[in-house]
Amino acid sequence: MRSSYKRPFYLGRFFLLLLFPFFSLFPHGSYLDFIYVDANTGQSSGGHSAIRFDDTVIHFQYYPDEIFRVVRESYERFSYSYNTYSNRTGKIARIKISEKNLDKIRTGFEKLALIQFKHLKNLESIRRDISFLKETKDPSKKVRIKSFGYFKKGEGSKHTLSLRKELDFTNKPGWLGELRSRLKEEMSLALEKGKFDLFSHSPEIENGQYPFYKEGVSSWFIPRLEKLAVLEILDSGYELDPETIFQSSGNKLSEAEKDKLLSFKNSLKNSILELLKEENSDWGHNTLVDLARFLVLEKSLEDGVPYFLITFPDSVLQISKTTWSEDKKIIQSSSELLLEAAKTFREERLARENLSEENYISWEDLENRDWELRTGLTRGISIRNTFDRLSPDLLGDFLFSFPTPNIDKHEEYLKRSENEEEKYYDNLKRFYDFKLITKNCTSEIFDSINLILEEKEYAEILGEKINPHTSASFIPFIAYNSVVSRWKVENETVELSHRKSELEKLYKSNKGSEWKTYLKESNVFSSSIYKPNPEDPSFVFFTDDVILLRPIYGIVNLGWGLGNFAAGIFTSPFDRGKRVKDGLQTAFFSLPELIFFNIRKGSFPSAKPKQLEEKRSEFQE
Repeated sequence: MRSSYKRPFYLGRFFLLLLFPFFSLFPHGSYLDFIYVDANTGQSSGGHSAIRFDDTVIHFQYYPDEIFRVVRESYERFSYSYNTYSNRTGKIARIKISEKNLDKIRTGFEKLALIQFKHLKNLESIRRDISFLKETKDPSKKVRIKSFGYFKKGEGSKHTLSLRKELDFTNKPGWLGELRSRLKEEMSLALEKGKFDLFSHSPEIENGQYPFYKEGVSSWFIPRLEKLAVLEILDSGYELDPETIFQSSGNKLSEAEKDKLLSFKNSLKNSILELLKEENSDWGHNTLVDLARFLVLEKSLEDGVPYFLITFPDSVLQISKTTWSEDKKIIQSSSELLLEAAKTFREERLARENLSEENYISWEDLENRDWELRTGLTRGISIRNTFDRLSPDLLGDFLFSFPTPNIDKHEEYLKRSENEEEKYYDNLKRFYDFKLITKNCTSEIFDSINLILEEKEYAEILGEKINPHTSASFIPFIAYNSVVSRWKVENETVELSHRKSELEKLYKSNKGSEWKTYLKESNVFSSSIYKPNPEDPSFVFFTDDVILLRPIYGIVNLGWGLGNFAAGIFTSPFDRGKRVKDGLQTAFFSLPELIFFNIRKGSFPSAKPKQLEEKRSEFQE
């Protein structure tokens, strides 16, 4: 039931989940689907619930920052994570409703997601204030600016200087000096005009209330410093720092691809020209990003191979070599799949469409994840990982010269922002908390629908109301049965787990000798479908596809677990208790099998996404 991202061996999955924004296959229609996926060890040992509108799945997951989040993702991505990777069978109950009513429910969930997203952005803004105040207090007089880290001073980049000449031609003479002087004058008067005293209290956290927030000191200073950074790059002809880019492992650019990259590069140039005309807007950061991508595209076109900006931030989860080396096969498999996905992306998007900004961002993100895995494997170093979409925000040190408050005032402002951050973060964790019975992935879906629909609407659109706090409907499989019996369900479908799906194929291809296939695939030692991996505690028999034999298999699995535990006592000095832990987990998840209940199913981190295979086959045809 609890869906958490705390286990380190799930890193392979999160690199792979990026694949699915590219492959959207589910047909649209006026349907609301309630999804239940059954249990497995580790991530959701009590099952999981979600709802689907068209191709979008909304569900709730507990993150490492202790905030229970609304997650929106494509069904393909969701299905890969749960049905394929986690090897869990799903059931889908479909409710046919009008487009108007579907839109009302969809909009309600998207509003909840937007409100939570704004809270998280507010928290990020307060943390940015803290960083800014710490940096301006430091004697080095440097402030870290997003995306400025891609540039360095050199002899003068011909591409940057050429762009500067074009800007000089389209603007009035002396425009750059005038703009820089005006910005510097504003900054020099900032202390006198009380800009360092800018501070906003964090908003209240209430159901359905959008959290407006005026932001603090950094919201005034940072946009101006970003503009000054752009002007410094153009005036001094900064070049791209070669340490901040990488070459794709894919093929050389074809002539058709070069044409599309050239077209996109020219669109970035036009964007830069237009942004610099908008003197009153916060164009600094967008221009820095466009400039960095403009220069990396120039290099790609000159060398005939794709180069990309490194977009992995340093401040994300890092998987140490010690950790990933225990799971090396999974990481290697992930790397192969990402490389194949990048190839498919080029074949599909670049062959059939123009290179839009959205397409380029997806390509850049995908290539970065592939590069991060390859680099970690090749160099034997830590591998960075993040759940968020990557963005070229590499920080760079920008020297400033404006007056700052005295040390006492600085400390006062900093302490105030730190206290506000602590209070707001604690409130967010309290409001978006996880509780096994009263606030879990299932109860949140029903509670959200109860907020979105009035009682009369609920009955007309869905059927009989389900309250997870006055029944056992907080349990995912009971919730699904409640939906089927109480809501206006039109039909039900089953999404088989990876192993069951592959078993069906084997039975069909081995007609007349199904029993041989069963005997071979019933255990981990002879199975051709399942390969043991570090993510799963070791066991002997699969019990998800049998009922009568389940207790017998469970006894064998329990004995295997206890045997491993006993042996692990002697091997602990050498394996740091790994075998003891593995044996205990095996025994624990074998106990339900003794009473005909199955949780453990094994996982398939090396399984290829169905959508990737289908799309490649379709393209080749």
